Amino acid sequence: MLTQIRSSDVRETSQRNGSIDQERDQLKQQAQGFYDAAKVKAEAGEVSEAGLLILKGLDCERRAKAKGPQVLGLIRKRG
Repeated sequence: MLTQIRSSDVRETSQRNGSIDQERDQLKQQAQGFYDAAKVKAEAGEVSEAGLLILKGLDCERRAKAKGPQVLGLIRKRG
């Protein structure tokens, strides 16, 4: 059985992918900003503040990797 794909569906998907890519880029830029600020704090001797900024950067990277369709919910055990 063949499924028809409407051009409106394709446009919506490409627009969503574009916005997801933009969100990923923003999160990666935020992470880099946190890392830069952490470097400055570490050089100034404020190690605990630098550590917190690094954790915030890692959180941004984690969220950037998680952007996009989530298919785990579709996988179910049969029986």
